Amino acid sequence: MRIFFGVVGLALAMGVVGCTTSEPEVTEYEAALRQATTCEDVLAAIHEDAIAKVDLELKQFIDQDYYGWGGPVAFDGVAEGGAGGQGGVPPQAGVDGDRADAPSGFSDTNRQVADVDEADIVKVGDEGRKLYVIRGNGFHEFDSWPAAQTSRVADLELEGDAIEMFVEGDRAVVFSYVYGVEPLDDGDLCQGYYGRSEPALADIAEPYFCGRSYVKTTVIDLSVEPLEVVREIYVDGWYTSSRRHDNIVRAVVQSHMQRPGSVPYLYELLYNQEPYPQSREEEIERARSWAVLAKRAIIETTLDQWLPVWGERVDGEIQQQPHQCADFYSPSAGMTNYGLTQIVGIDIAGDDGTAITTILGEASQVYANREALILTQPDWSWFERDRNSDRTAVHRFVVSSIGRRTPYQGSGFVPGIVNDQFSIDERAGVIRIATTRTTWNHQQDDIITPDIWIPPTTHNLVSTMRLVEGALEIAGQTPALAEGERIFSARFLGDLGYIVTFRQVDPLFAIDLSDAENPTVLGELKIPGFSDYMHPLGDNHLLTIGRDVDEVTQIDRGTALQIFDVTDPTEPMAAFKVVLGEGYSEANHNHKAFNFYADKGLLAFPFVSYRADFSSTLELWHVSAVEGFNRRGAVDHSDLVLDDCGTPYPVEDFYYYCGYYPQITRGVFIDDYIYSISHGGVKVHHVDDLTQTVSTATF
Repeated sequence: MRIFFGVVGLALAMGVVGCTTSEPEVTEYEAALRQATTCEDVLAAIHEDAIAKVDLELKQFIDQDYYGWGGPVAFDGVAEGGAGGQGGVPPQAGVDGDRADAPSGFSDTNRQVADVDEADIVKVGDEGRKLYVIRGNGFHEFDSWPAAQTSRVADLELEGDAIEMFVEGDRAVVFSYVYGVEPLDDGDLCQGYYGRSEPALADIAEPYFCGRSYVKTTVIDLSVEPLEVVREIYVDGWYTSSRRHDNIVRAVVQSHMQRPGSVPYLYELLYNQEPYPQSREEEIERARSWAVLAKRAIIETTLDQWLPVWGERVDGEIQQQPHQCADFYSPSAGMTNYGLTQIVGIDIAGDDGTAITTILGEASQVYANREALILTQPDWSWFERDRNSDRTAVHRFVVSSIGRRTPYQGSGFVPGIVNDQFSIDERAGVIRIATTRTTWNHQQDDIITPDIWIPPTTHNLVSTMRLVEGALEIAGQTPALAEGERIFSARFLGDLGYIVTFRQVDPLFAIDLSDAENPTVLGELKIPGFSDYMHPLGDNHLLTIGRDVDEVTQIDRGTALQIFDVTDPTEPMAAFKVVLGEGYSEANHNHKAFNFYADKGLLAFPFVSYRADFSSTLELWHVSAVEGFNRRGAVDHSDLVLDDCGTPYPVEDFYYYCGYYPQITRGVFIDDYIYSISHGGVKVHHVDDLTQTVSTATF
């Protein structure tokens, strides 16, 4: 438990009371999060962090001259961070064997961990008899079985722009972006935006101009006609990711927490006041004065000036809800960029109760299994210290399928930055994590001239971590891998880990993780191009999607599918490869668009071709570790989307008139049928014959 400074004590500790020009002391940081017990503790933690950021910003300005003599460069002392992923779930068979109308099996969202659901824009319900699709501001229900009778049976207009959803039993949870929620937008919510102080914001009347958005969680009862909304929750921020553990849904929301408008910005004091500084020394002196003023202003701020708001619709009215201060955690002051990460937990089957766990700073990646939710936070303060390489804080939280809260367990650091959620895994209490580490070479004035830039170097690592008395400690680590390259994809399967790096060629590394203290590189394979996503194909093969790149010219030759034979991980081999040509698939960056139906060996994914006229199709391939790839064909939806636009313009002129191209987004398998979903609707084909449409249902 953290013991926070009191406000006055903090002010004295940071040198706020009384003017001082002493240089800020920047010390080493701890990864551990400290829990607040009261809202007063939360405010003290925020003050401490904000003051540390002022010191770091001042040090950066003095040491590295980021502003540059001769003109200002806007710098808020923060770096942007955000959060994606890929994975697989085996096909599920219908459990209601007594009902003759049940399909024999179906595919659902491609998940990283089979028994932890991930939200998506398409969901299968009622054991394959229902298909749910979100599109724009609409939630749509389709009867999907029998296949020949597929039809749209219900629609519900949503507030805002739909992002992703879950469906479980007779309930759905839809996440959407909503702007300008007036009951929650009272007060000066624009404070501090664009680096402007309060007087400069007088003309900004609408919160939209501040870029403020809310992640709305809408819970829908699917068992009634018409569909009924039973809960509406609004959280200030933007959606990062979510997971479902049975009835418990957790959404990870990044939330705004800019400096209040009363806290001055450095560049305003430096360059927006007369007289303009005439020397570097005068700049530095003015920056030191700014730091004193900024710290004094921070001490005067209140909790409501910093924390985002959240609310819920009760009896038809949106009511602001109180801050949940007892589940607020913060790392060492100044370690993260501005912002908050909020884990919002609800029971999909319940009609009330929301648990919010808040972490100071923005998380970049999210991983979850049945026992844990792991967040990673880049340590954005590394470049402010005497460190020359990056690192990431890893935080472990406990999850359950019966409780909404997400309690914190422990933290630690790993060198480098995490690429995506598939670079994180946990098995038997050991976290395995792949990172790319960038090192900046300090220039020595007596060796080279200061105006010569030395490019940074990179290498890659796989680290293992164990939770020891509240701390995540590194148990083992591979040697540096693939110097000068970066990780493009990773996958952990059992005791083995696979990473793909890229610069000019695509090295696939196979790593033995059975001994957490001694991760061992077993084998390496180099081929042109790179893989964006790796999917298990049986026990001894990997199915991947990526790009084919000419090894000599470095020309991108298009989307490529590959099968790697890892039967002997000491000698991984490229078994099969097919290049689709110039084009792009959403599956290159979103695993949820990659649907491999293992029971039938079929792979479906959307593909946009750049050749000749633009085209968007759902590609269907048979995939075999023995025989390789066999293309079954493709499904086109141009006619549906053209009709949806309401104008019979030819495809080549479609974008000009309608603002978007015909685009297929997902493919779902139910029994022996492939259901293709686009902006225009749903088409059903038998997997053995894509030339004949079995049924069509439009929006």
